[in-house]
Amino acid sequence: MTAPKLTGNRCQCTTCGEYFNGVTPFDHHRVGSYAKPDQPNTRRCLTLAEMVAAGFIRNTAGFWCDRADPKHAMRPRAQGISAPRTHGAMGQPSPEPDGLKMPDALMEAA
Repeated sequence: MTAPKLTGNRCQCTTCGEYFNGVTPFDHHRVGSYAKPDQPNTRRCLTLAEMVAAGFIRNTAGFWCDRADPKHAMRPRAQGISAPRTHGAMGQPSPEPDGLKMPDALMEAA
């Protein structure tokens, strides 16, 4: 089986390896308390049996949804559109508004 494609808010748990249809079902599959002073961390992932019992359902794309509504979970989805990310956005020059030129005093200060 090929791994489901992570697009949008879909995510994979790094602890249990399961794929989730969004952040909300991902958050709901994690239970227990965070560690407090002098107490252990009891955070863990629900087992597959616990997720099914809690109403989770796996959709046709292989992602867990947190509501057992087969009509909603099995509806066709649009294919993901790849959008390459570029990290040079901060280096782009700002356009001058409406063709107005910045005063020389401000240009020197910038």
